[in-house]
Amino acid sequence: MPFRQLPPPYARGSSGTLERIVARVIGVAIWAMLALMGLVFAISLFIWLVVAVVASLFTGRPATVTLLWRRYRDMTRQRWPGRQQAASNTPRADAASATGESAPVPVQDVSWRDIP
Repeated sequence: MPFRQLPPPYARGSSGTLERIVARVIGVAIWAMLALMGLVFAISLFIWLVVAVVASLFTGRPATVTLLWRRYRDMTRQRWPGRQQAASNTPRADAASATGESAPVPVQDVSWRDIP
C-alpha cells in the first residue's frame, strides 16, 4: 500500500508557508501533549507515594513501597556477582567441592546411542 510523500520543508508555493505553520503548530501541540502526559504521570505517582506513606504512619505497618524496595534489595544482594551470598537451604551442584565434604569423583562419559 503506497503512502503519499510529505512535501519537503523547503517547498515553495502558495500553500507552502501555510503548510509550514500548520506543521509547526501540530508539532508543538504533540510535544505539549506528551509533556502534559508525563507531568500527569509524575504528579499521580507522587500523590500515590504520599498516600502510601501517610497510610503507613496511621496503620503502623511499613508502606508497600518500602516492602517492595526491601525485596528488590534482597534479590540484588543474593544475585550480585562478587558479593557474599547468603546461605541457601537448596543444595547446589558445586556444594561438595566448595565445602570439601566429599572426595572428587571422576567424570564418566555417557555412551552413545541412536534415538529412533
